[in-house]
Amino acid sequence: MQSIENLLATVAIKRSVGSKENDQLLSLCENFASSLGYEVQSQNFPSPIWSGSLSFLRLSEESCTVLPSPFSPPCQVSAPLVFASQKATLTGLDASASILVVHGSLAKEPMRDSELLGLLSHTKAKAIICLTGMHDSTGLSPFPLITSASFSIPSCYAPSSLIESLLQAKEDRLSVPLQLFCDVKQKESRQLLITVPSCNPTLMVTAQMDCKYGTQGALHHASSVATLLSLMQQKIDSSIAFLLTNGQAYDQGIGYTTFQHFNTFPITEVVRLTGLGCKQSTLAFQDFSSTLAPLLRKRGVQEMQLGKDRFSCVLPELLVSSSNQSMLARVADTQLDTLQAVDMQILTNQAQQLGELLTAWRSR
Repeated sequence: MQSIENLLATVAIKRSVGSKENDQLLSLCENFASSLGYEVQSQNFPSPIWSGSLSFLRLSEESCTVLPSPFSPPCQVSAPLVFASQKATLTGLDASASILVVHGSLAKEPMRDSELLGLLSHTKAKAIICLTGMHDSTGLSPFPLITSASFSIPSCYAPSSLIESLLQAKEDRLSVPLQLFCDVKQKESRQLLITVPSCNPTLMVTAQMDCKYGTQGALHHASSVATLLSLMQQKIDSSIAFLLTNGQAYDQGIGYTTFQHFNTFPITEVVRLTGLGCKQSTLAFQDFSSTLAPLLRKRGVQEMQLGKDRFSCVLPELLVSSSNQSMLARVADTQLDTLQAVDMQILTNQAQQLGELLTAWRSR
């Protein structure tokens, strides 16, 4: 058996969906599962693959560096500026001849609200400049405001300190040149559903394979993938399936929709692993009508609010993570999310607890 430490070292690399590293890890996991006697189903899906580099806008004789938003298309435009700091400003705003500058309360946290993104899209701006400060959780400064793969307007982000220079450009009625160096392509990728041959599993344990661009994602979510692989080695019960989801890092929901499309098994419940092995933590869980939750309560495992994100809002679900959510929030999606953020003894203990939980569930 491979140790969970070795499994984690293999997984905790930059592995955004569609990348060479992501593809190689999927092949390694597929071979690993097959060597244990499991049957592996590849669930294929098209995914947007993005690349970007430092980009620029020009104010009079000054060149300012900006960062393309993840999944932004490239652009080379020159247009006057229009500003929006509140949601109400966007309603009915026609920015089709302008570059839209988003700042203030609109730029406080990453935009995940589909209605808000829709309002931005309806402005028909030539491009969008997002002025962001320090993100409350991760400490990133500036941080990407728009991270939606379906958002089609070119966009970038820059420090909020740029606001005065941009306001001056508007007052001077300047046409501001903006050039974004980035690219979006569609690529076929996949995720893996792993089962015991000739069995019909009813419980599925899942963890997320991919991570955001520029991070190793050791806590989010390599430690959980390593735990899932470790649990597979124990061969606890043939009624348990394992799903390595992919294409989830930017809230695209590809993993769940792909699973729905391909699944033919009578899965009735999900256990989702995330953020395991965090320093100064114990095992924690959030219950969404799961039959396993009473078993954890009986063992005195901490029950807490771990976030709103779920794999499925249809099936009963148990979300399992580490109790130190403040540290998880600080390192998630940053370059701090390395192996140094993981406590191997804690991760080993949590994996052992999960193995005992699944064994108890089987013995009910």
